[in-house]
Amino acid sequence: MGIIMPKFEDVTMKTQSLRCKLWFSRFNGRFQLAQIWLDRQMVEKMQPVVPYKTGVFLSKINAANAGKYGSGEVVTAVPPQGRYLYPGINYRTGLPFKWTNPLTQPKWGTYTYETHKSEFKRGVLHILVKGQYPNG
Repeated sequence: MGIIMPKFEDVTMKTQSLRCKLWFSRFNGRFQLAQIWLDRQMVEKMQPVVPYKTGVFLSKINAANAGKYGSGEVVTAVPPQGRYLYPGINYRTGLPFKWTNPLTQPKWGTYTYETHKSEFKRGVLHILVKGQYPNG
């Protein structure tokens, strides 16, 4: 089973005062490569801030993401406990959870994206321009 690499024909745009010809063929395959890299980075950077007691919840998240790299969809919480843990507030008492992992953040998917946003953007740009994964 292979990855589908999108192919773009050259696109010409015309307006009343501007004529622009874009060559998307240069990026052939790079969009998919960038999406795979971004999804993997998001999952990797998210792992330290996910609640961790026995490791089962984190294992379920990793298993849910294993077949999704390149889809643009990253699973941040899995049922049944993810629905209750993700907000970081106990739905019965209204009080914040006391996490066993001191690095855990509520809404860890959003936290990860906001924390590493500039790094993600640099990496995607590097892949689109050079066609290869950034070092590190």
